[in-house]
Amino acid sequence: MSEPFGRGGRVPAELTSFVGRRRELAETKRLLGVSRLVTLAGMGGVGKTRLALRAAAGLRRAFPDGVWFVRLAELTDPDLLPLTIAAGLGLPREQADELAGVLEDKRLLLVLDNCEQVVAAAAAASAKLLSATLGVRILATSRQILRAEGEQVLVVPPLSVPGEHRAHGEAVALFADRASAVLPGFAVDEENRETVAGICRRLDGIPLAIELAAVRLRVLSPEQVLHRLDDRFQLLTGGNRTAAPRQQTLRATFDWSFELCTPAERSVWEAVSVLAGGFDLEAAEAVCAGDGIAVTDVLDLVAGMVDKSILQRRTGTYGRAAGYRMLGTVREYGRLKLTGSGREDEVRARHVAYWRNLAGRFRDESFGPGQLDWIERLRREHASVRDALEYCVAEPSRAGDAAEIAAALWHFWYAGGLVPEGRRWLKTALALDSTPTPVRARALAACAFMALRTGEPDVAGELLDELRALGDEPTRASLAQGAGTASFLAGDLCTGRTLLEEALAGCREAGDLLQVVTTLVLLASVAFFQEDDVGLAMAEDALRLCEKHQAHWSKTQALWAVAIHEWRRGGYERAAALLREAIALRLADSTQLAATIGALAWCAGSAERHQRAAGLLGAAQAVRRLCGARASETSPYRVFDEWCAAQARHALGPRAFDSAFQETAELSREDAISFALEEKPGKPRPAPARKPGRPGGLTRREREIAELVAEGMSNRAIAARLVIAQRTAETHVENILAKLGFTSRAQIAAWLAEHRAAGV
Repeated sequence: MSEPFGRGGRVPAELTSFVGRRRELAETKRLLGVSRLVTLAGMGGVGKTRLALRAAAGLRRAFPDGVWFVRLAELTDPDLLPLTIAAGLGLPREQADELAGVLEDKRLLLVLDNCEQVVAAAAAASAKLLSATLGVRILATSRQILRAEGEQVLVVPPLSVPGEHRAHGEAVALFADRASAVLPGFAVDEENRETVAGICRRLDGIPLAIELAAVRLRVLSPEQVLHRLDDRFQLLTGGNRTAAPRQQTLRATFDWSFELCTPAERSVWEAVSVLAGGFDLEAAEAVCAGDGIAVTDVLDLVAGMVDKSILQRRTGTYGRAAGYRMLGTVREYGRLKLTGSGREDEVRARHVAYWRNLAGRFRDESFGPGQLDWIERLRREHASVRDALEYCVAEPSRAGDAAEIAAALWHFWYAGGLVPEGRRWLKTALALDSTPTPVRARALAACAFMALRTGEPDVAGELLDELRALGDEPTRASLAQGAGTASFLAGDLCTGRTLLEEALAGCREAGDLLQVVTTLVLLASVAFFQEDDVGLAMAEDALRLCEKHQAHWSKTQALWAVAIHEWRRGGYERAAALLREAIALRLADSTQLAATIGALAWCAGSAERHQRAAGLLGAAQAVRRLCGARASETSPYRVFDEWCAAQARHALGPRAFDSAFQETAELSREDAISFALEEKPGKPRPAPARKPGRPGGLTRREREIAELVAEGMSNRAIAARLVIAQRTAETHVENILAKLGFTSRAQIAAWLAEHRAAGV
């Protein structure tokens, strides 16, 4: 064939507006400039075809022999691929086997759409065409990468959704555009913006899902659509009749992807759906191995699912392990398939066993160089452990597993700034099963520890009484530590010191260095109030242990303990330097951070930097407000905060003191840290003013759920109280956390208490 096919080629016209994708369009064009084979890979419904169409239409001038679009979605026989390509190019059937020769001198772009059903044949055909021609380039779309030589892959992400650093997002723009088509006059405004944003977040920014949700506005309000997304695969069924069957419902799109998987990959999809929030290969191996799948098989299966765009490789790593994630909608589909498979309890039992093992390893290994890696890992997998614990406490016979996991993670709850949550899990598990076992003894000790830090000394006393009655020898040191701490906080310093010294001896005997350091810090605290210099030696002993074993989170406590003794002795400069070193680690323990910033205020006040002291007291208050624990309300250190405030108020005058304090009292956690470290010049940035009548921007329903969160209710309990699905409750809590910029339910409770006090 010597003549060109005809200018322009053959590219279907777009029937609806194209929204967003500026970055992806630019990247597609760039890749086609440096590679002759580019694959747009991504999950079903993410918009690969629309992106390819728009990119191809914009490249017509670059290809004198045209841009040609070939649909492969309905092709199931790979032997028919050459005929299909020939037909797409407008060539007669007899030239199907001579494509390489026909295209030898052509300059054209060939778009092969939906290659996933014939991926091997598409890879082979692409390689053959490109090796035999110089001017042909191929843009493929596929749910699975081709793995052809020279292939450049652009993974097409979902549309951007509103979030912490993004007010609107492409997903909202798409929803608004498609909604106005079915409901003339519809617009996203202040009244419905948060609801629409919630829909887009729940649907992970997946264009097909958003378009199907917008269609439902013919009969439902946006709020009704949002509330019905718990059953999204039942709700999102009203697609365009002229679309391919797999694109007319969300379920059909995912069924298509599921059918493209091997039986083993389907089993893995179902199993990893229990791993909320993301996971690593170790977790995948733990929940997937079984049902004919060996542990050694899981790596290749996970790799296959990454290739098929079901799993995503998470950006960044923790420790030395790569991480993976599923979009919420993909995970929800997997859960539905798992529920219908008849093996859900078996998979969930493996998930619980994984967490029993991981929590035990954390307990044994968390004092050392990997301390921060462990805490960060558990923060990343926090949603997964929550799911495991929810499953355990749903049935009294599994409560022992919940107690074992939650007790082993006591250090994580503390270091991760999640003390109230850890306290709730332990309380629930202990209430469900009262069998006197070693696991219960450990849970009682951990729960008493948490209760003391949430300002519940009476509850802690009852738990310690039961622990004493059990007479469990391995927890004897924990009992003495808990009882000693309770006595100290109650003002009985002598008894507290005696019991803590007993605890220290027991921890040393057991070789439990984490508890040795914790107890040394507690003893240094008691000695601080007794004005006994031996406390400084205890604190420095703790600091030496932390530095020797590179236990950086524990080091923050030791630094604080050394610093307050230095401050008491008049060493304000060294004390301040130690406190700044602790703050600079930027760890998640807001309770300890608030105490450290407060002690830095004492140093500033003692050095007669009263303006600075007032600001630091405000910053400590800001962090304390976020941590959710009530222990600070009865903290013996409050007397020094009050002394520091009185000194500053006297030096500055009440009005200037209040101004300096309030200027920092509403800072975010990160801004409070920056202020304490004097990282930013000038005045600190106050938190933005909130609209009156809508504190935090919460809707009426969200405020109602925030009240229930503050009561300590789980998502399951909230769902039962309000007669809504548990997933709806979870979504509301997620939206509340996002709006308020919080990371824990405890912060919601603290925020709500503050606004109640202010009469808001």
